[in-house]
Amino acid sequence: MRIGIIGAGATGLTAAHDLVGDGHEVIILEAADEIGGLAGSLQVQGTPLERFYHHIFGTDRAMIDLIGELGLADRLRFHATTTGIYHDGSLYDFSSPQDMLRFPPIRFVDRVRFGVSSGALKLIRKGERFNDRRALEWTRRWAGKRATDVIWEPLLTGKFGGRAPDISMAWLWARVHFRTFKLGYLDGGFEQVYAALVDSVQRRGGKVETGKRLAELSQPDTGSPVIVRTEDGACYEFDKVLVTVPQPAFAKATGASSADGLWNTEYLGATCFVLECDRSVIPYYWLNINDPSFPFLAVVEHTNMIDPGQYGGRHLVYVGNYVPRDDWRFTTDPAELLERYTPWLRRLNPEFDLSWVLDWHFSAAGYAQPIVTPDYRRSIPSHRTAMPGVVLATMSQVYPQDRGQSYAVAMARRVLAEHFR
Repeated sequence: MRIGIIGAGATGLTAAHDLVGDGHEVIILEAADEIGGLAGSLQVQGTPLERFYHHIFGTDRAMIDLIGELGLADRLRFHATTTGIYHDGSLYDFSSPQDMLRFPPIRFVDRVRFGVSSGALKLIRKGERFNDRRALEWTRRWAGKRATDVIWEPLLTGKFGGRAPDISMAWLWARVHFRTFKLGYLDGGFEQVYAALVDSVQRRGGKVETGKRLAELSQPDTGSPVIVRTEDGACYEFDKVLVTVPQPAFAKATGASSADGLWNTEYLGATCFVLECDRSVIPYYWLNINDPSFPFLAVVEHTNMIDPGQYGGRHLVYVGNYVPRDDWRFTTDPAELLERYTPWLRRLNPEFDLSWVLDWHFSAAGYAQPIVTPDYRRSIPSHRTAMPGVVLATMSQVYPQDRGQSYAVAMARRVLAEHFR
């Protein structure tokens, strides 16, 4: 078959890699000028680095297996990293169960309840029991009010803003259940995975075309070709099409009405700075900001996991956020936004100064974080669409997860098995 794939992220590239292996003619159409989707990379002193912080867990078997399949297993290393919490003006270690049991802002009995309830989430194998529960209601009952007020509620509010009380417990279960203390990262960056997938596709006759933003998608009749038009005026005909872009982009391209279920999923945008600093900014790899007054959610110092020597000795610091697309943190000019963030970074490290920043990069994605409420799963669309030749495989369909390289890879392979073979 002649197959079109919309989107060159983890889902689209994995699917293309497998489909050309099956002997199909494949063309990938990607809106951006680079591949990788939310795992796209920039260059720091000649080394690729993800625009948005990325790592994998030991439970991410689909991604680990793909890395091995592409001959990159010797570059994958799992690191014992450090985590901290900023609360009430102070930094606290939060890397291990022992740190959690010593966490001063809550009483010992509350620490125990937090630890036991978190351990229970690791042991519960099926998160379906939490589908109709709200996360903060569950944590107040089982982790306790104080642990919820200090730990869980600020984290959920930082991530989801005013929608925090509506977030499903199934989502929180998934975030706790599948996480491991050691984090995996590919020496030289995950860009190597996506470059290897592109190489695999092109070596076997497939094509990857960037700068091809989806404008219109139609299939006039059952059995007729699927017509894809891109914003630059190009037109393609395919026997089948796999769409991997966010639901709103698919809904717009197909002319779906506002009443169509494709518009039901709510998304937050993502913004992320990468600061190239001449010294370390925080003493952790990952610092959760448990203070909703802060204008950002987390600070991640990548070079507290990976040697700065790989980046010319520069210390790389992510400052990340999830916000509505009309929020000032999404719409403000990046240079001004960095200036506005600086006093808040100084709260984390009183010595911090913008002179430490030798260079910086800013990235934004409009549809990065679905808002996973108890009703969310009822609005998840089927992979099969109203057009027989069009299959939808997007991050909103990996519930109760919300995104992740490994889930994208696994979904690609599941969808191919069900709809293309």
